[in-house]
Amino acid sequence: MNRIEWLSRLGALAVVVSLAGSGPARAMPDLKTTVLPVYQVGNGAGVSLGHVVQAYTLYNRLTAGGTYAASCASAQMLPTTGQRFLSTDGLLGGRSLTVTIPEWVPATINMPGFNSLTRGTTVSCAYNWTSRAVEGGYSIGTGGVSFPTGSSERSEGSTQQFQMSVPGDTNSDDWQGCIP
Repeated sequence: MNRIEWLSRLGALAVVVSLAGSGPARAMPDLKTTVLPVYQVGNGAGVSLGHVVQAYTLYNRLTAGGTYAASCASAQMLPTTGQRFLSTDGLLGGRSLTVTIPEWVPATINMPGFNSLTRGTTVSCAYNWTSRAVEGGYSIGTGGVSFPTGSSERSEGSTQQFQMSVPGDTNSDDWQGCIP
C-alpha cells in the first residue's frame, strides 16, 4: 500500500470515528432553567426575582448562565437588568454547572421610579429571562481534512408577569392607607 492510499484510509477512518461519536443526543449540552416566583416585596419598590440555570455536557469545557430584565408598564419606571455566566474546563469531559442569576437568589431588586408613582396605582410588570449553555469542542482530522465535533449551544427564555402596587388612597394624605 502506498502513502496516498494509506492517508486516504486513515482519513476515512477519522470520518467514521467522528460520525460514530456524535449523535443528536450528544451534540447538544443539557440545559434546565428554574424560575423563582417573582413578586413585589411588601409595599415598596423591591421585587423578589431570579432564576437558576443547570447545564451539563460530555465535553471538557462548558459555559452557562443567563440574563434578566424586569420592567413595568409605566413611563415613570425604568427597567432593571442583569446577567451572570460561569465557565468550567478540564482535561477530561463530563462538565456541569449550576448558575444563579443574579448571584444570590432569590434577590430583592429595587425598581427605579417606583416611588414616583401616584398612590393607589397598580402597574403590570414582566420578568424577561434567558438561559444559555455552550459546550467546548474539537476537530478530528488528518491529511488536511478535519471534522468538528461539539461546540454546540442551547438556549431558552420566557416571560413571567407580576404586578406592583403603590399603597394608599389617592384621596387621602396617608401614604399607607391606614385609618388615623
